[in-house]
Amino acid sequence: MKKINKDYCCPIDGSNLSIRTKKKIKFKKFEYPIVSGIPCLYFDKNEDKILRNKTINVKKFYTKYPFPNYNDFDDIQLFVKKTKENHFSKLLSQQIGENKKILEIGCGTGQLTNYLAATTFSQKIYGTDISLNSLKLANDFKLKNNLKNIDFCQMNLFEPCFKKNSMDLVISNGVLHHTYDPEQAFYKIAELVKPGGYIIIALYNYLGRIITVMNKFLYQLFGAKGLFLDKYLKSGISLDKKNSWVQDQYNHPLESLHSMGEVLDWFKKKKISFISSIPKIIGEFSNDEKLFKQQKRGDVIDRFNIQFEMILNYQYKEGGLFMMIGKRNKTKV
Repeated sequence: MKKINKDYCCPIDGSNLSIRTKKKIKFKKFEYPIVSGIPCLYFDKNEDKILRNKTINVKKFYTKYPFPNYNDFDDIQLFVKKTKENHFSKLLSQQIGENKKILEIGCGTGQLTNYLAATTFSQKIYGTDISLNSLKLANDFKLKNNLKNIDFCQMNLFEPCFKKNSMDLVISNGVLHHTYDPEQAFYKIAELVKPGGYIIIALYNYLGRIITVMNKFLYQLFGAKGLFLDKYLKSGISLDKKNSWVQDQYNHPLESLHSMGEVLDWFKKKKISFISSIPKIIGEFSNDEKLFKQQKRGDVIDRFNIQFEMILNYQYKEGGLFMMIGKRNKTKV
């Protein structure tokens, strides 16, 4: 029997964790199975059949197409080296600080979660996702490489299995736009951040994703031959990665587009202060950029300009993604 974890709570009634064995995790009234070492805490109380089916379709999609895969990584050294090539991941690892509780929501196959575990001195790192198949890949990599202080679990982000005000950092990278209500999804995960803690979300941009929208239209007309504008597919990646990319970018069952101004409104409603963004609203993003240092938020025109520039400086590998970092005010809400 494992030591009782005080961060977890029952997604149905919010009660504390009481027992965890190799096969089950039990709260005051409800218990859930543990499959392949992964607590299955997924719960959906949504009574709207249309919205419930949208979630089910996303769940089925990632069960069939776990994203991304680990096929290009033979060992932990190569994995860390390759992941460092992602500028954001490298900076986050360097600047995250020690002894933090970190939660990645919608971690997929857990590459960022496992990378942070391998390169930081965090108190505890959690990775959650809707897809059990993706989490199995994440957990297998964790066990194979003896990574410590990580816990992967299956969760519906609309019904969190973590206590409010419990995390120093919550990350949701490219996830909320695949839900039926991204704004409400944000409000749910924002409540998990400690007062004074940080939240990082990345969403598809309504301007920055225009080229991908065009690619998607051509793909629907001509199939794979219509993706001649997608430079990432021509960058020498493996066949498995190509397939994962095409499915995630062009065949996803649910997707929405958002703006920086919209996210700033979400921050305001949950008493979260804007800290920084990628791309920066004002100024160039440097190689040693301080992710958690206050940046200028600019005005409506500044934000429109930088989002329009995302079309001109299109990052094919990111698919029109932008990132916003906020800090919770030091009062519980």
